[in-house]
Amino acid sequence: MKALFLFLCATLGVHAIEKPAYESISKERNFEVRKYAAIPVVSAPMDDMGKRDESFRTLFRYISGGNEEKKKIAITSPVFMEDGGEKKEGRMSFMIPAKVSEKGAPVPNAEDVTVSEIGGGTFAVLRFKGWKDEAKQDKAIEDLAKLVADGKLKPIGKPFFAFYDPPWTLEMFRTNEVWQRVEP
Repeated sequence: MKALFLFLCATLGVHAIEKPAYESISKERNFEVRKYAAIPVVSAPMDDMGKRDESFRTLFRYISGGNEEKKKIAITSPVFMEDGGEKKEGRMSFMIPAKVSEKGAPVPNAEDVTVSEIGGGTFAVLRFKGWKDEAKQDKAIEDLAKLVADGKLKPIGKPFFAFYDPPWTLEMFRTNEVWQRVEP
């Protein structure tokens, strides 16, 4: 019984991690239209969605003190991923905690790591469960595009992903989202 309690705390405890605040404009089941303020992030290049471990390690080094101030930064959720497609120009980003961002995020030591932001605005968001596999991601993009069209929303740019859970979270408990910026 104690092991089950510890497992649930470890799995569900991730929800206490800082996430970007938003205003819900509309919601129906796993589809939601949200309004976000700018989200400060630290980003690293990612060759493709299937090869993300090096990008994760690079960003983890940054929040573990691999910055000019040698400052440790709390982990946040979600991890954002943009697929670069055939050009292999994808990005992985960690949200910078609000308290760190207010004071100014430390300058990264690694030259391919950047501090920037995901511009604020309105996003159509589709939540889906499971592991990060290409078939589920493609289906999520397709489903979101249909919901955006059905809702007569106008998409801006390309969709990107938000993954909320640590790797040890069981598939049935994982929370993933695909985001599409839309005109307000």
